[in-house]
This record gives sequence, structure tokens and C-alpha cells, in this order.
Amino acid sequence: MTTAPTIRAFLGGSFDPVHLSHLQMATHVHQALSQFIQNDPRGRFAKIDVSLLPTAGNPFKDKPTADTHRLEMLHLATQGTPIDIDTHELAQTPPVYTIDTVRHLRQIYPNDWLIFIMGQDSLHALPTWKDGDEILNFVNIWAFMRGDFKPVGDLSAQALENLTDDLGEFLTQNGRIYQDSTPITTMSSSMVRKMLADHNPEARQFLTKRVLDYIDKHAIYA
Repeated sequence: MTTAPTIRAFLGGSFDPVHLSHLQMATHVHQALSQFIQNDPRGRFAKIDVSLLPTAGNPFKDKPTADTHRLEMLHLATQGTPIDIDTHELAQTPPVYTIDTVRHLRQIYPNDWLIFIMGQDSLHALPTWKDGDEILNFVNIWAFMRGDFKPVGDLSAQALENLTDDLGEFLTQNGRIYQDSTPITTMSSSMVRKMLADHNPEARQFLTKRVLDYIDKHAIYA
């Protein structure tokens, strides 16, 4: 008897620090996929696994935050949530490229449905990534779009043909890009770091209390 595949979705990033926008994206994907599986009359998928995928530290960054701190903040941020953490890239020697990661994931999960989660800006930048045009050969992409989204003309013609805003259609063929218009808080880790360094109290609204307490305790961005 053939086992139904698992849907595995990954949100990559430096998570320096992990903030609420990251958690919103990952949680929304998990909820949307859970609802789809529950309502899928064909019962094509066994379960869902959504993971945060911290990237290897950048050796060219002025003050790179230790991997141990970034990983501990991820554990604290995901406590009590269905979100997992995948540490594959942390075990690699920088620089680590997304194409190498997706090839690795496809190798260890040959029969599962793989999704890479990203924002609109990353989708636009995809052609500039190392072998970016090959990424869709290994995973589907779930892209969160802002209201100012315009057709991604710099993507390959094949990728443009595979754009869809229908989740059911997205889960029928490899190489698809799902356009999700769900509003997500616009924030970057660099903005949060600057606010923390400037002792701006507004930083608190973008971090979980556990993560904020950990940052304060270890003076990570002081």
C-alpha cells in the first residue's frame, strides 16, 4: 500500500531576530494547508509539516549573531505552535545557496510535496539567485503578495505560466507559484535590530515576549 505524501513547507531566513511577520507567514500556511487537507475529498496528503529554516551565518556581516542565539530565539518563538525548525543549513559552511538546500530536501524527501515560502520581494529577486531558475524544479513556491504587486516579468516564461491564486490548483503540479494576498505585517529583521539598538520601545510589538526577554538577558543587539 502506497503511503500518502506529507506536505513540507519551509520558510527560510536569517531570523536575526525571528519576529512576528515570520510567525504570521508560517502559521497562516500551516492553517491554510490543514484546512485544505481536511476538506480534500481525494485524501491525497497524509500530514503537514511547516518549518522555519535558519540560514547559515553570513561571514561578511559586521557583527553576525551567533547561531546558538538565533536558534534559541526560534525555539522560544515557536513554543506552543505547530511550527517546526529545520537546522540543515546551520550545519553547512557558508555561503549556502537555496538551490543546494532544495536539492538536498528533494533527495531526503523524494515522495513528499515540498513548498518554499517567501515574500514578494524574494520572488522578484529569484532570477538573481544562484541557479534561481532551477528552484522550481525541486519545490513549489508560496509567495505572499502585497497590494502593489505587479506581474513578475523577470521570472521565466514557464514560471509565469505556473502562477496561480487557487490553492487546489497549486497542489496538483510541481513547479507552481501560489500567490497569497493575505495581509502580513511588513517588517524586516534589520529594522527590528535597529529599533532594539536605538532602544525604541516599538520593537516590542514585533517580537514575542519570550524572544524579547532572551534578547534583553543576553544584550544581543545592544
